[in-house]
Order: sequence, then C-alpha cells, then structure tokens
Amino acid sequence: MNIFNNLVKGVCPLCRESATLGQFCYACKEDILASIHYHSPRCSYCQLPLNDKGLCDNCHYYHLSLTVYSAFDYAPPLDSLVLRFKNNGQTHLSTCFAQLIFEQLIKKNHLPDKRTVLIPIPSKKNSLKKRAYNPASLFAKSLAKKLQCQLDLSTLRCRQQANADQKTLSRLDRFVSSRDQYYCSRRVNYTDVILIDDILTTGSTLESASRALLAAGAQNVQAIVIARTITT
Repeated sequence: MNIFNNLVKGVCPLCRESATLGQFCYACKEDILASIHYHSPRCSYCQLPLNDKGLCDNCHYYHLSLTVYSAFDYAPPLDSLVLRFKNNGQTHLSTCFAQLIFEQLIKKNHLPDKRTVLIPIPSKKNSLKKRAYNPASLFAKSLAKKLQCQLDLSTLRCRQQANADQKTLSRLDRFVSSRDQYYCSRRVNYTDVILIDDILTTGSTLESASRALLAAGAQNVQAIVIARTITT
C-alpha cells in the first residue's frame, strides 16, 4: 500500500467523489472550466455575459477599465460552494478555487509575472467579526502560493463608515456608495497588481479599490474573483 497516495487523496467538494486533496475531481474541474464559456460573448472587462461582443452598459457608462478574471459564474450548483466558503467556515475551499483560477489562466495564457502583487479586498469590521476571517484574504493567500506571486495584506484599507448593505442597492447606488470606500496606507511602487475578491456583481468594489491603488502609485491593476454573477 502506498501511504503517500492515501495522504494526498481527498473528496471533490462538488460531487463528493474521490479527488486529489484540495482539488475538484477531474470531471467536475473540466465542467467548471468549460462553464465560463457557456455564456458567450462576454464584456471585455468584467466578463458579464452579453448578446454581442464589446463592453456591457455598466463598463461603458462608468468608463471602467479593470479587466477581471473569474473561475466560474455565480450560478447553481457552484454558487453554493462560494457560500459555503464565505459563510460556513469551509475555508479549505480556497485551495480548490485557487487551483481552478490557476488552470483558467493557463488556458488563456494569462499567467502573471512572479513580481505581480496580489492584494485582497479588505473586509469591513462587522463582516470580519461575524466570520472571524476574510474570504478574499484566504483566497489570495492560496492563489499567491499557487502562482508564486507576492502578497500584500496591509496596504489596501477599507473606510468603516456605515454604508448601506450593498445587496440592497441599485447599480448606480453601489458605485456612489463605493466611490471612496478604499484607500492605501502608504505609497507603492508596484508595476502590476491583481485585486482579489470572492464575488463580482457590478464591479463597484473592485473599481474603487483599483482607483485607490492607482492613486497610491500602482501602474497597472487587474482583478481575479472566484465567481461572477450573470446579472447586475
């Protein structure tokens, strides 16, 4: 009996069949990687499914220029995995999501340079108190390890003013609410930054964080999320 093989065996978080520890099984992984192409074409920046090639109304109207990569669409059954990761303490899923993004970037020939700095979207204090962890930070740590990139967990900060719950706001109100939500604690000399978050809806959070980093000296900012909603 090969003891090492037993140590690296795990269970696929989606179908519960045997899989390499910290990964989806081969069948589920291939289905997930292909699922991002089911809705095509997509917005050139935020990956929202569209009827025609180009930019979605959101990115066009607000002049957004932040390119976002996602592992999959936030839709059943995969949305339940994200919720388990965010709200049920199943933090081990960060490794599974990082592996998906890693393979997605390989397929697209978009692996970042190892000098690229990964920066997670910081949690608000009430969210951090409720969960006891920041999902974006855990995902960023797993992804930085997989990509062998640098990680910055302290520069990007979140203003703690009492904004309305983003889930209750319209698209326009989300952008207004998030406009000055993030700031940097210091100047940076990063050439390439990748913002990390769990779910992308309108892109207002990522856009606000991107503006803060560019104002602090970052030259180029992109983003990676676990999942992208298929509506805004």
